[in-house]
Amino acid sequence: MSLYRNFSLSAVALVGALLSAAPAHAQSDPVFGSWTPPMEYQNRVTMPKVFGVIEKETGVKWKLVAGGQLADGRGIFNGVRDGLMQAGGPAIATYQPNLVPSLYAIYSTNILGHNDVIATTGAALETFYLNCPSCLEEFKKLNGVPLAGWTSSAYMLACREPIKTLADLKGKRIRATGGAAEFIKHLGGVPVGATLVEAVGLLQRGGLDCQYGIIDWLRTFGYADFAKHLTDHPLGLTGPAIGMMLNRDFWNKLSPEHKKLYVQQAAWMSANQVVGNFIKANEDGLKQIMKDKGVQLVKVDGKEWDKAAQAFKTDERKMNVATATKFGVKDAAKIIEHYEKAVERWRKLAKDVGQDEAKVQALYEKEVFSKIDINKL
Repeated sequence: MSLYRNFSLSAVALVGALLSAAPAHAQSDPVFGSWTPPMEYQNRVTMPKVFGVIEKETGVKWKLVAGGQLADGRGIFNGVRDGLMQAGGPAIATYQPNLVPSLYAIYSTNILGHNDVIATTGAALETFYLNCPSCLEEFKKLNGVPLAGWTSSAYMLACREPIKTLADLKGKRIRATGGAAEFIKHLGGVPVGATLVEAVGLLQRGGLDCQYGIIDWLRTFGYADFAKHLTDHPLGLTGPAIGMMLNRDFWNKLSPEHKKLYVQQAAWMSANQVVGNFIKANEDGLKQIMKDKGVQLVKVDGKEWDKAAQAFKTDERKMNVATATKFGVKDAAKIIEHYEKAVERWRKLAKDVGQDEAKVQALYEKEVFSKIDINKL
């Protein structure tokens, strides 16, 4: 995996243009840089609502610059650290595992056997914020403050040609990063460490055979134009992505009341992404791409795929612990163990909230965000 800092002069020029074009009274307006497309759910729904609440309560008006104009998926960490933007997201550990190896240990743990994104998100947030001191220290070293997070819904294979069996998958080039890449390799595919945005052109040109990810990405990233065959079987879920990484210098200037407001909004962001994006938009997206793009569901023998997936779990933890340890994490095994145990506890908690976004938010606030010490974040 390529690990690098790469900020173009054009990106710097864009920030300058945004600031110089603004009226004098608005030049302190902070900028949120997103590397995902403007129509991706976080940019289209979640962040505008968050920024609306913040503006109403504090008078601060955030600028949302989407589509990777300021930094790509790998550049978010350094872009926020260096003040190229006051916040950015989503911050994905597998794109820069050397910078956030403790978060990487959580992110690369594949949760198999179910698609309960409400439970896995709660477990991942609990582990990250309350049981992984090194996770928070890594962001402090990056001059950042991590707010909100979510796991994905279960990943599926979207391919240029139908993939019905593991034999069909052998040798196919599939976009996957981090622990997911090892999983794809185990299944017989050839992982390609491209970002979600890079995968669009690769699919179009034939550089990829499949995209490994959630259903709604076929719509929001445009994969459905080239990957018309969707394996009708969930293949694990990963996370958390950090939804809003704030520049610590910006954070330190906020009043305690405003910091609490941002943490409260982080709970809502997490719930909105889980319910609105990974459940409802996922379901709506499938209907739309089948109708408008001709995407077809490919039936497979689930037992064959599940057996292969479970066999992978035997070696997965060893690989993830080894990677995190290589980057300096001392208790990677303990972090992963807490996460996996927390998933089972959260599956019981999640049964009481259903798909009610307000109840999910309240659960996340009670179990995680209300326990965060803003002075130590």
